[in-house]
Amino acid sequence: MDFSGTFEDFQKVVRENGGEIQVMEREVSLDTQMAYMRMSKEVKKELRPELVSSGKYELWDENASKQSKRKRLAALASIGTPDAIRTLQSYYENPDKGLEDWTYLALQECKLIFQASMLDHPPMFISTGLGGRGQKLRFFGAFFSKDGRDFDQTRQHVISGEVEYMFEKFNGKLEFIAFSGQFVTFWGLVPIDVSLNEKVKMAIEEANLLGGGLRRDFVLTNVKKLTFFELGEILKKIEKRNVGNSADQSSLQ
Repeated sequence: MDFSGTFEDFQKVVRENGGEIQVMEREVSLDTQMAYMRMSKEVKKELRPELVSSGKYELWDENASKQSKRKRLAALASIGTPDAIRTLQSYYENPDKGLEDWTYLALQECKLIFQASMLDHPPMFISTGLGGRGQKLRFFGAFFSKDGRDFDQTRQHVISGEVEYMFEKFNGKLEFIAFSGQFVTFWGLVPIDVSLNEKVKMAIEEANLLGGGLRRDFVLTNVKKLTFFELGEILKKIEKRNVGNSADQSSLQ
């Protein structure tokens, strides 16, 4: 799947919004985000702010079910008042196990609704599976060994250096890079206006000039961090696709 076109459209929307954005910092799975959005939409249909506010203490009730608390959190978020923000912030400091992400989403929505009621041009809120920080989004990337062999220390040094340099050039921040067998995995923060696709292609070319031995195929996503099993399945598809081809083809997931 070619991600570049979709991300360029997204960048265009951000520019048209005047660059006023807020990035969700916490890593929250898209499944959880979608479930929260569905419940948030549902509670808004019959929202009674006074009842929601008076029932806020349910969050600290040990006998209340997690599902009931999820609904209460979404309802409080939908009110968008300073009191609701304070309640959610207090609960977020020590939420029930398993409700950490849900509480975070509720708190962010509550703040956004409050801002929308106070500002003529509230900021755009951006959420991805991997989160971000400030004006930067977090991306996960993976490279593959061209010869199928494990990366020795020399190749690791070359590739690490090029990836670090790539992030430095566009004022990003490399947070993690590791080698396992024929895989290289990394993630880091990328400014919202950077076209990462082309930057990654250039880093691969530069690494290969110095003996990195990388395929031109790569994985890049801000949805989630892929497991080695998932990367292995992707590599199988790449190899099957490239049978009979004389050169690798760049690939984005």
